[in-house]
Amino acid sequence: METMVFDIMGEYALFKKPYSPMSPVSYPFPPPSAVMGMLGAIGGYDKESYAEQLGWRTVRVGIRLLAPVRVLNAALNLLNTKDGTDGFFRPKADHNTHIQIPCEFLRSVAYRIYVVGLNPEAHERIGAQLEAGRTYYSVVLGWASCLADLDWVGMSQAQPLPVGDREWSCDTVVPLDGETGVIYEDRRRYRRLRVPAAMDGKRIVHRYQEAVMAEDGGPIRGHGRQGSFFRIGDETLAFL
Repeated sequence: METMVFDIMGEYALFKKPYSPMSPVSYPFPPPSAVMGMLGAIGGYDKESYAEQLGWRTVRVGIRLLAPVRVLNAALNLLNTKDGTDGFFRPKADHNTHIQIPCEFLRSVAYRIYVVGLNPEAHERIGAQLEAGRTYYSVVLGWASCLADLDWVGMSQAQPLPVGDREWSCDTVVPLDGETGVIYEDRRRYRRLRVPAAMDGKRIVHRYQEAVMAEDGGPIRGHGRQGSFFRIGDETLAFL
């Protein structure tokens, strides 16, 4: 199947987990719901309609870490604009208008993104934008202040690996189910987490996916469900 492939990188990223509204902590990679927002920004779809125009029910995303996970904890000095400032955002003299919020950022991030299942019009439009080195809106890595750079890799045909229970090695984040077994190697750090995989235009998550990743960005080895993996060149990938 035809797969859109591009790289995205930046100095900082924060893909906020929903249970941390006051002291944000980050997923270690962009979940598929965040990638959908990136695609909407590239193609110029507004935030109210991009999910439907991209085809959120059919889109599948693969994510490869091109750099190891590095975490930076920082306290942001924020301004209370609700009742601590006037109409011109000038602090009121009798109010304590600042608050420090601890945040978990990712540092010096780089990912390779694989996308299948886009609506045909969106597939053509976003591919043309990436190939030309353009985006309609600024693309960010989670938070609005975490600006991203993009590199177009190209359109490729993802070939499914033969079905079987043989051992495999996957370059991307690996989706988990009852038939997938991961071989955890010594002296390497892994993370197993649950990410939003399909979200509609009203920001309602319809599907979550258990997944495992290696913090060093290297390949993950395992056994079982080989038919869930695909091949592009010398890369083996799986879609969340």
